[in-house]
Amino acid sequence: MMKEKHAYNENVPMPVKKQKKGSYIEPGTVFPHRKRYTCIDLFAGCGGLSLGLEQAGFTPILFSEINLNAAETYMANRKGKEIIPVGDVYSLTDANLAVLKSYWRLHRGIDDVDLVCGGPPCQGFSGIGHRRTFRLEKKDIPSNHLFQEMIRVISAVRPKIFLFENVKGLLVSKWSAEGRNGEIFKQVHSEFSRIPGYSVRYELVHAKDYGVPQNRPRVLMVGLRQDVFWKSEQMSFSLSREVDLAEYDSGRLELPKPSAIAHGFLPKSSGIPPTMCELLSDLEDPNYFSKTETDSYPSEPQNEFQKMLRTLPNGKTLGRGDALTEQEYSKHRPEIRKKFEYMIANNGEIPAAMRTKKFAQRVLPKTWPDNGPNITACSLPEDYVHYCQPRGPTVREWARIQTFPDWYIFTGPRTTGGRRRAGDPSLGIWTRDVPRYTQIGNAVPVLLAQKVGEHLVKLLNREVIPS
Repeated sequence: MMKEKHAYNENVPMPVKKQKKGSYIEPGTVFPHRKRYTCIDLFAGCGGLSLGLEQAGFTPILFSEINLNAAETYMANRKGKEIIPVGDVYSLTDANLAVLKSYWRLHRGIDDVDLVCGGPPCQGFSGIGHRRTFRLEKKDIPSNHLFQEMIRVISAVRPKIFLFENVKGLLVSKWSAEGRNGEIFKQVHSEFSRIPGYSVRYELVHAKDYGVPQNRPRVLMVGLRQDVFWKSEQMSFSLSREVDLAEYDSGRLELPKPSAIAHGFLPKSSGIPPTMCELLSDLEDPNYFSKTETDSYPSEPQNEFQKMLRTLPNGKTLGRGDALTEQEYSKHRPEIRKKFEYMIANNGEIPAAMRTKKFAQRVLPKTWPDNGPNITACSLPEDYVHYCQPRGPTVREWARIQTFPDWYIFTGPRTTGGRRRAGDPSLGIWTRDVPRYTQIGNAVPVLLAQKVGEHLVKLLNREVIPS
């Protein structure tokens, strides 16, 4: 298996770019909680999963992220926090982890890490990502095997809980063209279930069921350490059965049905997602056409959801005229603006002369149909048009769709394209740019992470008893 190159030296503090004048936050401050638990975030990206967990009551003590742009964003929002940054997950050797465990025990009083979480890169499991960029068998893509590195770290750290997340496509992916649908997830599930001393459950969840303004289906797998959550006499019924990969390969053994919610490993759905208008209306600047960006709020928050996203960690809610970041507008040619105007006025229909065969743009819906949100934030925001203004969504608007609060800042280039963004493993191009839009599109929705984190806190507090 090939190792990805180090994007930076994990032992050297990462540089953080100076933010523009008018920055109004103290990054890294988290909401108060009666008790804080520790977590390690692997493949952390720009920090969406970590942020949701922080707001639920967890404190990150280490994160790994190989891309420098995403890692800088993560650290820029956590200044002053005692978090160890690691680039390549391969550098977390068993020996290094043993040293870290001793350090945490001696200097921070941490005997047990509470949570190890992570979402290994998913481009190879995503149908769209694989079609666009990869022409190799999935078994030949190194990043598709990083779940094994997560298993190795979990086995060494022995956290009370682990949380694995990935795309819906993982459930049906196969290693080769001749393979069987679902064989990758069968292997993933099998290998996580073999970690000694853990009970493992999984579920396919949709972010919209937890109040997030997008569909965003995700596979979540949770492992609970049996000596923590069950008495010794109860452990016999919760022990994960040893799974034979040969049985999986032959098709004789079916994958267990989703059960994480039913057994109390994950929370039940809760929350009603805001419409796109309810989410973004307070950012609408009537004079946007004459500007390159809007650097202050044009209005007060118009509902509770907007108020939540405009509330700083210190409790202050940003009002009209306060500094606003990442509301920079793309420069569209006149004919493109006319196209967008036509689409907005005609229920998303693209003028016949401007239609393309693939990846046609869509208008962000102002309100949802009866089945709720049907979009999923991705790394290609140019595929979408604002619901009432003839332009593409800004970085801040895209971040709101992922429920990042407005105080969260992003570093690196705004966007990029082609092979610089996607790579091309068939040509040996493994490295990819991760600009701000892509960082956001790759992230776990913050509100989903928070809802899951709150449930995990209840498990650790014995307020919920798993079965």
